[in-house]
Amino acid sequence: MIGSTNRDFSLEKFSQLCSAVADKYTFITMSEYVTAGDKLPERFVLMRHDVDKWAKNALKTASIEEKFGIKATYYFRNNKKAFVPDIIQDIEKMGHEVGYHYEVLSTAKGNYEKAIKLFERDVQKFRSICNLKTVCMHGAVLSKYDNRDLWKSYSLNDFGILGEAYLSAGESLNYFTDTGRGWNSKNNLRDFIPGKTEQFSAETTDDLIKLIESCEISNFYISLHPDRWKSNILNWSLFWIEDFVLNSGKKVLMAVRS
Repeated sequence: MIGSTNRDFSLEKFSQLCSAVADKYTFITMSEYVTAGDKLPERFVLMRHDVDKWAKNALKTASIEEKFGIKATYYFRNNKKAFVPDIIQDIEKMGHEVGYHYEVLSTAKGNYEKAIKLFERDVQKFRSICNLKTVCMHGAVLSKYDNRDLWKSYSLNDFGILGEAYLSAGESLNYFTDTGRGWNSKNNLRDFIPGKTEQFSAETTDDLIKLIESCEISNFYISLHPDRWKSNILNWSLFWIEDFVLNSGKKVLMAVRS
């Protein structure tokens, strides 16, 4: 059995990642990135967390980041296990940005008028408990709808939203995501910056840490899912199985869609 300090996608490994990046880069939130213009730091990291199911795990990663002086951006889905007001507010109090992980076009099954009404309702719900500035789409791999397409018909400005985590990301950002249980994995249907081809790659978190320590790249946009990062071996194993099943399903979907 792999020890907890070497087991990838454990909280211990996440702590190692935070330690490596905290020594070498400035941290900015998504709202800071989209409003910085040409005044971005010379070397920076934009750390993003998509909270799909378990707000409690997001609190754990946020606490680790706080210890390293890292401020990140957390996007919460509007479901019972992810939308936990007390935890969202605790994370915001740590200095992290919090936002809405929307999936309304998938929920509305492609009905744009219904989707935008759901979006407006959810934005008001989030703003009742936190300072909502930016949003991020949820991939919803089992849906044929890409939630980002909503903004082909509507404007984020109409809701006072500064930016969207994918659509507002510039081509100069170096994007790394843990989707598919690997960094920029092939088991990834929608978690990418549209129109962007990545020049750098990493298979494991240790690979990503080595790339960070090399100082070869001036910026990192790192997207993580707190649900995936566990310390308890049972919970870690259960999520490994969940990832395996989901990745197998994605491969079938990709084959069908191609």
